[in-house]
Amino acid sequence: ALAVEQQARTPWLGPPASWWLVAREQAAHCPVMQRVVIITGASSGIGAATALALGESSRLVLVARRRAELDALAARIASSGGSALALPEDLCDQAAPARIVAAALERFGALDAVVNNAGQFATAAVEAITAAHADELWRLNVRAPMLLVAAALPALRRSPAAWIINVSSVAAGAAFPGCGAYAASKAALEAWSRVAREELRAEGVRVGVVAPGATATAVWDGRQLQEGERARMCAPEDVACAIRFMLDSPPSASVDQLVITPPGGPL
Repeated sequence: ALAVEQQARTPWLGPPASWWLVAREQAAHCPVMQRVVIITGASSGIGAATALALGESSRLVLVARRRAELDALAARIASSGGSALALPEDLCDQAAPARIVAAALERFGALDAVVNNAGQFATAAVEAITAAHADELWRLNVRAPMLLVAAALPALRRSPAAWIINVSSVAAGAAFPGCGAYAASKAALEAWSRVAREELRAEGVRVGVVAPGATATAVWDGRQLQEGERARMCAPEDVACAIRFMLDSPPSASVDQLVITPPGGPL
């Protein structure tokens, strides 16, 4: 009885480390460190947390604009035995996707997954939305993932366990005042993800969406929050765990969407 009680109190820590090994063996008998993953927005927040979560099981291409933060993160991963390429790029540059994919293939020789995490969060009331505001959100939240995936697909098609994971937001399906253009951009990202999933199913490329609720990242710096509100948010590591769960799923399963929200509800 005591053993049963102790087992019941043991928290679930996610899938066993061997899950990815089994998945890759089923797919192509590849060793664990063969997985190559591009992560955008990798210099902080959810992107950095995802890089650290994958650092021991994947070879990483870390993309963001801030070189110093990327270099520090890559060094941290290397110090733990991992391998990461720091790649400073502006994803709003239409030529960036081709450069990113070329750098990944030159360094690692393959590509297995793209995590489109980079995004812009900006608010404006309906009557205050300008062309510049809408264009800024569209370029990074929608156009950049589309172009990066288009550039990556030839390499992804050669992977035995290819994934495209797009980081959206609960705002795509909920109404938060001031988030009209932002919500529209994330809803567009999810609509495109659904179409891409159907187009690529037969080729073995899986497409998943991770939709976080309020997450304690730098996006909230300088914003007025109620006392204790930030402490009630999800941690970036929570979202990273969901991304790793998708990537580690066996070839027999497609995890199409995961929603991660604060236990206390929307903030």
